[in-house]
Amino acid sequence: MSHNVKLRKLTSSQIKELRQAFDLFDTDNSGGISVVELKQALGALGVKVTDQEARQMFSAIDIDKNGRIEFEEFADVVADSYFKKFSRAEILEAFQRFDHNHDGYIEVDELKSILARLGRNFSNDEVRRMIAQVDRDGNGKISIEEFAALVENH
Repeated sequence: MSHNVKLRKLTSSQIKELRQAFDLFDTDNSGGISVVELKQALGALGVKVTDQEARQMFSAIDIDKNGRIEFEEFADVVADSYFKKFSRAEILEAFQRFDHNHDGYIEVDELKSILARLGRNFSNDEVRRMIAQVDRDGNGKISIEEFAALVENH
């Protein structure tokens, strides 16, 4: 399926979400993801790959073989899995990657650390505002239930 056909099947909010995810990977804002940026982003998400594995993954995504992953290529590969419904086990596994101190919550410092590893530096206040958008019980942290609701509603 061509890029344009797949993109046309997404809602504008889904395309916006994919663009935001793409921008997290595109740390130098060049409009394309390099193999180095791909490896850094995967590492920030707790996925450790060798240089060779990163190059193989990159090559599979870089459809036009121009040495960069453009948004359309990224969307083509990521869209199907990004918008599928996740199992409870998958949600728990993702949550645990964020919950570094294993206390059952994603807190300001944990989210800030992950964002920093993605090359996005936010103040504590900015991260608190992000958490507040998900934090239903007002405790300033994201519980597994709040995380699951966020993931399942997107």
